[in-house]
Amino acid sequence: MKEQLLGKIARYRIFLQQGLQIPDENGDDLRCIDFNFDNYIEQQLQIEQEQKVDQEDQKIVQTDKKIPELELKLNDQDLEGLLKDLENVQFDGEIDFTKQNIGDQTLIRLSVLIQKLPISSLILADTKISYIGGLELGKAISNSKLKKLILTNCNLGHSSNILMEQLQFLDEVDFGVLGNKALRYLSQQKHELSHLGFQEDPKEVWDVQTKELFLKSIPKSLLSIQFQIDNADHKKFVGIAEIKCQENRDAYLRKKANEYKSKDLDPDHPDYYDCDDFKVNAFKFSVKSYLSNVFESLLDESLYYLEKERQNVLRDEAIYHVTNELLPQSIMEDICQADGSLIVLAKYLLTKIKK
Repeated sequence: MKEQLLGKIARYRIFLQQGLQIPDENGDDLRCIDFNFDNYIEQQLQIEQEQKVDQEDQKIVQTDKKIPELELKLNDQDLEGLLKDLENVQFDGEIDFTKQNIGDQTLIRLSVLIQKLPISSLILADTKISYIGGLELGKAISNSKLKKLILTNCNLGHSSNILMEQLQFLDEVDFGVLGNKALRYLSQQKHELSHLGFQEDPKEVWDVQTKELFLKSIPKSLLSIQFQIDNADHKKFVGIAEIKCQENRDAYLRKKANEYKSKDLDPDHPDYYDCDDFKVNAFKFSVKSYLSNVFESLLDESLYYLEKERQNVLRDEAIYHVTNELLPQSIMEDICQADGSLIVLAKYLLTKIKK
């Protein structure tokens, strides 16, 4: 399996070395360098299930699954060339190395890279990065375009404090493992994050005062929060945090709905016409009105047609009850067709729309 991952890296590097964007399987530009190990394993298992193999092939597959998972993962040296070649293109997407066997060496390279390229997202969950990598990343964030940083289950130690001081530059963050002091420090930071995640350090559990301080610090911008906590003592804390986020989401949706209504109903609203070109907007409005009228007329006509078909069926059935004679094949087909009212309606609509 690792050979296939290395082959994927080799294909990426061919494009990068020529200053080209990385294509996906359909030849489109790819804005995500995805080496998420879980996703890869899932894809490989699905491929194996779909393949029709004989008994000898099945034995080979079973033997391959006994290889230690660590040997199947990419390490710092495997990714070194790929990250170096990335400097040749204006990559502005997402890099996902979830559950790969990488550490501070790769994170230091990424810290340099995000200052050179407009990379928007780093997902490094369940990796071996630690204090040194976190320190370099914290220094780099202010000079980058990074908006999303996911470090689930990573333990950065005291360098997580450096990252917390850069929250004004980010929208979504998962800090990984946080102890009591780190959570207290996070509670003292002002930010406008929309998503926040972290896990408890079992060696330094959160006390009541720290949890209360954090709950008071939750800003109105925070729409979701993700915990990975086994400690039953934190159930109330988790519940209150999630309720606060739910209230924030509700308020956010109400605000967006009001903004939409004010823009849509108030001609004096600056975004009422969506742009300065009145002719363009007038044309858009005309097209919208035309399509609305066309489909409304089609629907009325289709319902009339359906009702007409139903009346014909009732007439034919009445004739049958009087004569007790089998109806002609064409009439029987009409009756069967009319039983599927939605099918009749859909076929009629499709015919008209095509015209």
